[in-house]
Amino acid sequence: MLKKILLFCVALGLVGILGVYLIIQSVRSGLPQLITVKDYQPLLVSQVYDRNNKKIGEFFRERRTLVPYEKIPKNLVNAFLAAEDDQFFSHKGINPQAIFRAALANLRAGRSVQGGSTITQQVAKTLLLSSEKTLTRKLRDILLAIEMEKNLSKEDILFLYLNQIYFGQGAYGVEQAAQTYYRKPVSKLTLSEMAILAGLPQAPSRYSPVSNPLRAKERQIYVLRRMADVGYVSKEESEAAIKEPVKVYVRENYEEYAPFYLETVRQLLVNQLGEDMVLDKGLKIYTSLDLTKQMAAQDSVKEGLKSLDKRQGYRGPAKNLSDEDAIEEFLKENQKKLISDFTPERIILPDGKFADIVPVKSAQDEKLHPLLPPYIKLKDTVNGVVEKVDDALGLVYVKLPETRGVIDIETMTWARKPDSEARYDLAAIKKPSDALKKGDVILVKVVADQFSSTRLASKKKGLPTAAAPDLSKFIGLELDQEPLVEGALISFDQENQDVLAMVGGSSFAKSEFNRAIQAPRQTGSAFKAIVYASALEKGYTPATPIMDAPIVYEEGGAADDAEGQGDMKVWKPSNHSKSFGGDILFRNALIKSLNIPTVKIIEDVGVPWSMEYARRLGIYSPLNPDFTLALGSSSVTLYEMTKAFAEFGRLGKRLSPLLIHKVDDANGKNLLKTVSLDARFDKEIKTINDGFEERRKAFLEAMNDPAKVEEMKKKEGKNAKLDPSIFFQDADQLIRPSTAYVMTTLLKGVVEDAGGTGGRARAVGREVAGKTGSTNNYFDAWFIGYSPQISTGVWVGFDKEKSLGKGEVGGRSALPIWVDYMKAAHEGLPQMTFPVPDGIVFANIDSETGKLASASTKKIIRQAFVEGTEPTAASNKAEEATDFYKQDLSE
Repeated sequence: MLKKILLFCVALGLVGILGVYLIIQSVRSGLPQLITVKDYQPLLVSQVYDRNNKKIGEFFRERRTLVPYEKIPKNLVNAFLAAEDDQFFSHKGINPQAIFRAALANLRAGRSVQGGSTITQQVAKTLLLSSEKTLTRKLRDILLAIEMEKNLSKEDILFLYLNQIYFGQGAYGVEQAAQTYYRKPVSKLTLSEMAILAGLPQAPSRYSPVSNPLRAKERQIYVLRRMADVGYVSKEESEAAIKEPVKVYVRENYEEYAPFYLETVRQLLVNQLGEDMVLDKGLKIYTSLDLTKQMAAQDSVKEGLKSLDKRQGYRGPAKNLSDEDAIEEFLKENQKKLISDFTPERIILPDGKFADIVPVKSAQDEKLHPLLPPYIKLKDTVNGVVEKVDDALGLVYVKLPETRGVIDIETMTWARKPDSEARYDLAAIKKPSDALKKGDVILVKVVADQFSSTRLASKKKGLPTAAAPDLSKFIGLELDQEPLVEGALISFDQENQDVLAMVGGSSFAKSEFNRAIQAPRQTGSAFKAIVYASALEKGYTPATPIMDAPIVYEEGGAADDAEGQGDMKVWKPSNHSKSFGGDILFRNALIKSLNIPTVKIIEDVGVPWSMEYARRLGIYSPLNPDFTLALGSSSVTLYEMTKAFAEFGRLGKRLSPLLIHKVDDANGKNLLKTVSLDARFDKEIKTINDGFEERRKAFLEAMNDPAKVEEMKKKEGKNAKLDPSIFFQDADQLIRPSTAYVMTTLLKGVVEDAGGTGGRARAVGREVAGKTGSTNNYFDAWFIGYSPQISTGVWVGFDKEKSLGKGEVGGRSALPIWVDYMKAAHEGLPQMTFPVPDGIVFANIDSETGKLASASTKKIIRQAFVEGTEPTAASNKAEEATDFYKQDLSE
């Protein structure tokens, strides 16, 4: 009997062993294929650079920079071994003792408090297995770890481990972690810094030196003392590192540089290369952006929108604080935030607390800005509390952290209650108390390190001493507020076609919608430039007279139906100024942006031709096929309009805006050459361009057969598809160079002539051309213009259409942004004039009659003409009579 029991136990044991063997074999057969170091393809960060090779951003799923094992300091390796697996170089992939110790600790705690995985097991799990917590997965990582130890060297396993693990703050791998937390490579880390990194993989958030310095310090101490215990460092070295303060950094935010531009690049590359390639493969992306010009563009849009927003009125303070303790608490918290924003550095002290940030003022700042704390700079916008409103002197005293400032009534007359029906300059407040009271929490802009006011200089002389405080002890402030209005800007290099700058809105964080390329808006008078250019190809010249008189268009059913009632629609266009001037020259009608002459022009040349011309210049948005097209009733993107204007400046040559210069993979192999922003709109553009290209080829072929040309003209009449004004041997020549140049001279007149709607653009101080645009009810404001070197478009409006305010035309709302940007964008560039193509002649003409100037001409204009279209006769005395009522200053 005993023998049978013994045999049964042996058999049962053999069956158990066989079962375990079969389970292990089953699990082993399902293991993933082992990798070598050469097979290792981690997710890498793709770096994005501007055209001057300045880094402007990153695309990634995991922020990682590979570092060879040989370049990782020995102490850093030892820190990880001490923290995670001090028996690493002696075990064969698993550590039974560690597994037993962890199991016992977890059993005692009643929960998982300790892990027994070796570094090899962690690599196996991270690279090849899932993170599920099951016995099967645990068995798989044990078996895989054993296999890895057979096929990889210990150094190879450490290379994989140290480049793969996650450290928090979006950083993967030791090199990226060193750059993120310390802004230095791993080769430059100190022992105390290394220990903090080695403590992170167990729980990156819990032990983050940025958000949890105390726990990070505790973990660092554990690592350093473990290093001493196992003999990697001496006890003295360990304790010295523990006592050493550690400086850490908040991660750099590239979204501040060019967020809308970067997102456009990302979308284009994902479409062409795939998301995995863009986010995971460590590409080097070289773009056309000019970072200096981009920052200028962002500043110009920000300041321009703020100025416009102020003209709309003041929306009031954030809140009111009446309690002095509440005011002091508010200022204290405000100070903490300002100081925190002032520096990205944080110092972890030996006790695990952050050192108080004490901004140090340089000797130069102390001398130049004695009243400003170091964390508040000129032009900064900060929160403050009103401590006194003095209507007698017209001053508002504002308390800020560690300083006090004054707002002069002269700078806050705009602070009326918002009213879009009232002109801002006719509704100014008279005294500060109309807008503010004591205790108001307000936004202010620092404009001077010491307040001064010429207005008060004379007024104070007659005041008692007590009523005239020493204002030299206050900084100069202006009332401010964050704008609600939106705006966009896009800028191209006229020579190499680079997209130099792109601003898609006031804040990418608030809205990722890119208004520069995605928002079709009514163009208003800006579209007139395209209509006038099309007319130049149909016999008009700058000197053609046009009648500026009231007109009425009727459309719809007959007016004499059975009941004498007709479904008749009536359209009565008018000029912006509501006045009419009689005969006016073609050039002057455009320069003054008159509506009536523009409608008469499109009526004459035909809506289909103007639409065709717009399409040839790259306009792909739907266009209204009626006379309102001439006044900008169609909604078109800023991108399209700026391209069309740029092509005038390029003498009719196609502009294919370059967004990307090249894309290389992580090994330097080129993946893409230049990529045009047009690629994003290929669906919209391709059909139009293909149609024109077919017709161009047909035109060139027909030019060799005059009979065929005549036959097509007879067959198609006015709509003949063979037009020498838009088809040339060069496929990129869209319109005649001579026509483009004449348009440029007319758009220069918009800027340079008295009464031109773009007069403010003269402030750029260079030869520029452009056109304003405004829509009904002041919903949209535009200015699009160019110099010989740079073309730029600006749009301003609300996302949900509403009035920008009475009188907010393109020349007032959009043009100042354009001017500020173009001034900055041209810094360091030589002065240039627009090139004159063949086939252009110049003539001195009478600005009223358009005929050659004579001795009695009151105003002479030097005007360019296409050769053969210039006037040949001078004005007679009757034609030289000037009617005062012909003057019109509309936009």
